[in-house]
Amino acid sequence: MAVAVAAPAGVLRAVCAGQSCDEPASASASVPFCSLPEGLRGRLAAGFRESRSPDVMGVTSAEAVVAGSVGAPPWPSLEDRAARIPLVFAGQGVSGARVPAGTALDDVAPTVERITGVERPHPEVRSGRAVVNVASGEPPRLVVEVVWKGVGSEDLEADRAAWPYLRRLMDGGSATMRAAVGSLPLDPAATLTTLGTGGLPRQHGITGEHVRNDLGRVVRAWGPGAPPSVIATLADDLDETLGGRPRIGLVGKETSDRGVIGGNWYADVDRDDFLLRPGPDAAAAAAAGLMETGYGSDSTPDLLGVVLEGRTRAMDGALRKVVGAASEAAGGSVLTVVTAAGPGAEEAPVPARRVGAAVEAKVPGRLTVVEVTLAGGLFLDQKAMAQEKLPQERVVGALLSARRAGRPIFADAWPKIAVTFARYC
Repeated sequence: MAVAVAAPAGVLRAVCAGQSCDEPASASASVPFCSLPEGLRGRLAAGFRESRSPDVMGVTSAEAVVAGSVGAPPWPSLEDRAARIPLVFAGQGVSGARVPAGTALDDVAPTVERITGVERPHPEVRSGRAVVNVASGEPPRLVVEVVWKGVGSEDLEADRAAWPYLRRLMDGGSATMRAAVGSLPLDPAATLTTLGTGGLPRQHGITGEHVRNDLGRVVRAWGPGAPPSVIATLADDLDETLGGRPRIGLVGKETSDRGVIGGNWYADVDRDDFLLRPGPDAAAAAAAGLMETGYGSDSTPDLLGVVLEGRTRAMDGALRKVVGAASEAAGGSVLTVVTAAGPGAEEAPVPARRVGAAVEAKVPGRLTVVEVTLAGGLFLDQKAMAQEKLPQERVVGALLSARRAGRPIFADAWPKIAVTFARYC
């Protein structure tokens, strides 16, 4: 075993990952990524897929680094605690049994599968498992999955008066305020695909808003040129298993929300309904309009996803309208699932774009080497790196040297090969 552990550590030091090149090579030297707390390391590994994740990754010390504006997903921090999110199963086919604390987003699809009575192929490729004792009674004709973006349980607990309808669903169904996302970074593109597939990003491969495709290009998840999810979504399997009869739809804010339903895993399938609507009120109206076209009208289970983003009170009002429209369309035979994609950053003292700019200022050469900066890491322009003859450790070192008010922003940084060897930590 000693040989197995020493070899990967040697590989990591050979590429000067993190701060290892600044230390003498000894058994006590810190190995980047492996030095992180076990729980944090596990969530980062769950959110990683080698062929699609950023080339250089890191965790901050205490500073909030976000991939854009306030409300965007925060950069993972050394002080990270597993984010708590709400999770509710309510309506037709739900027993009212307690949902255990720690139930994760990848457990949602298997639970809905059990409630609807549809058996998906290849369960071994997905990490999620059905929540015990939640399924009960006659299967629903319509499944509505509503996701609130940019919030977690702590945000809701700080403003309990803002979500009376969600509380009503929780009181009448199977619910918890202590569910878990299951992976890091808390990028909605990744977490929504976890919800849709029943697998973690390390399995489905949608690791964030941007991913690297099979041609080596960095593209937006679920957009033009994007690679599909490695595993099928529940909606994909529902459509395939039942011969294309189910109505499948999604109302979201952006294309990267598509992970809730997928739609491109099987060949020769019908086109799903997909509408982009900004704002909770517009999304609720669009969802209600879709359901009037035949959702829930027969015994074949249909599935509609609705992704909401905005103020909590507005999302709660939109949730009430969506559930009301679903009940009317399906004659009350509705399973409602409500959850959240995880909290966004409240402030951005160090926006991610400045991190990318700081790296460019530190690495030598005339070419731009940072192609995309997003929560959790940097995608590098591999052609520019080769032309400038820059090893990745120069980018890692630039991240570690970044300062704010004289203090290091990053607690650790590493090339993605470090996560590949995480099993040896």
